[in-house]
Formats: sequence, structure tokens, C-alpha cells
Amino acid sequence: MAADRKHIALGDLMMLAATMIFGAMTIFSKQILAELEVFNMVALRFLIAFAACLLVFHKRYRKLDKETFLHSGVLGTFLFLSYLCMVLGCKYTTASNAGFMMSLVAFFTPLIILVQEHVVPGRPQIISILITLIGVGLMCLSPGFSLNKGDLICIISAFFYSFQMLYTERYAHRHDPIVLGTLQLPFVSVYGFIFAFIIEDSFRLPVSAAGWWQLMYLALGCGALGFIFQTSAEKLSPTSHTTLIYASEPVFVALFSFLMLGEQISVRQMAGIILVFIGVWITVKPKNTDEELIRDAD
Repeated sequence: MAADRKHIALGDLMMLAATMIFGAMTIFSKQILAELEVFNMVALRFLIAFAACLLVFHKRYRKLDKETFLHSGVLGTFLFLSYLCMVLGCKYTTASNAGFMMSLVAFFTPLIILVQEHVVPGRPQIISILITLIGVGLMCLSPGFSLNKGDLICIISAFFYSFQMLYTERYAHRHDPIVLGTLQLPFVSVYGFIFAFIIEDSFRLPVSAAGWWQLMYLALGCGALGFIFQTSAEKLSPTSHTTLIYASEPVFVALFSFLMLGEQISVRQMAGIILVFIGVWITVKPKNTDEELIRDAD
């Protein structure tokens, strides 16, 4: 059990690292969209990410089989659908509202598990989800908040991403997590090229050095390293851990905005950040990890 606890702790740290990387994605995405249209950027970002992964991990692909390829396609499809809804939703709502809606991944994932597998979340998990969502709400939602069309589309985005995380956890136990995590990238790129040529006016490359630097961070940081960390983490940690850690992404968005853009963090947002970390800690603390290991063994 001690070895399993170490594996879970390592998985939690890898998921935390992925969430930090994804947190900076919002800032760089906003900046690069001054030069590239959305699906143009998606196509380039995921193509470059896969090319880099193929260059580094090409030996692992020698054992690629049909099942791994198909499962990577499933993950890439859910990832693209989530990204598509997030982009559409952000046109009709604020970035802060979208951040809260995406944190609903922590709510949808145990709900999907309940429907599919009839597994009821434990009391600590329910408490941690509620505390985390309250914390993210304090960070993101303004007084007098009411749902609009963009918020509803972002909720659908979170719903799709819940499936992406859930199936990543299932498939990661059956395949090489690095191959599985990186092979979903070209599927997203292909979808991006299709939508770029159908919807957008033209296809182009960044024109400035800053644009290329931002694109490379999105490709190599978020697109390659982030998904390698996420897929590897979901092989080691239970879904209850990874989804809740992912729900803390708005915390890192706020912190990076403070450090890189000079945006201020209010007292209400600071209270929200504290609640998010309390909620995550309730789930990942050693006592609850041991309970999960015993339940899995049974």
C-alpha cells in the first residue's frame, strides 16, 4: 500500500504540474489571437506539439497498435469538442465565468461515474467538490451573476472534458500513457485544420517573434508536456484526484495574471484560492488516499 500511496502522490504532483501549465495557456492564447484566428492557432499548435513528441518518443511508437490509435482518437475528439465549445462560449461570456464553468469538470466526472458504473462518491469527495466549487465561484463569479448563452456552452465544454479525463484514466491503464497522451494531438490538429478552412477567412503563420514564442509555449508546453503529464498522472492517481486538481486551474490563471500582467487579486479572490486548496487537500490527503486504496482492493 505504501508503494501505491507513492504512485498516487506522484500522479497528483504531475496533475498539479499539468494544471499549472494549462493555467498559463489562457494568457498566451489571448495574446496570440491578435495574430491568428482560433482554429488556425489550434491546428498549428497541436501539429507542432505532435511533431515534437514524435521526434522525442518515436521509438515508443514502434509498438503502436490499432486499439491505442482508436483510443487516442476518442480522447482527441472529446478534447476538440471541449475546446470548440469553450471558444464559442467565450464569445458570449467573460473569461472569469468561463473559468468557473470549466471547473464543473469536478462535478460532472463523479456524476458520469455514478451513471455508468453505479459508484457513489464518498463523503470526503462530495465535501471537497463543494468547497472547491465555492472557492472557484468566489474567484470567478461577480455579484448578481446569472447564466447566459455563453455560460451554458462552457458548461457543455466542461461536460465533454469530463469524458476526456474519464476515458484518459481508463485507457492509460491499458496503453503506454506517453503514446496515448501524444497521439491524441494530431486528431485535434486535423479537426482544427478542417474548421479553419471551413469557418475562417484565411490560414496563416505568426508574423512576430512574440507570436512565435507564444505559439511554441502553447504547442510544447500546453500541447505536449501538459498532456503527457495529464495522461501519466491519470495512470497513477484516481479520477477523483485528477479532476479536482484540474478544477483548480482558475487559481493558476489568477496567479499568472498577477505575475505576468500585473492584475490585482482581490480579498474575495484570495478567499476563493484558499478554499480551492482546502477542497483539493481534503481529497488528496493521505487518510482519504488510504480509504480509496482499500475500496479499490475490495
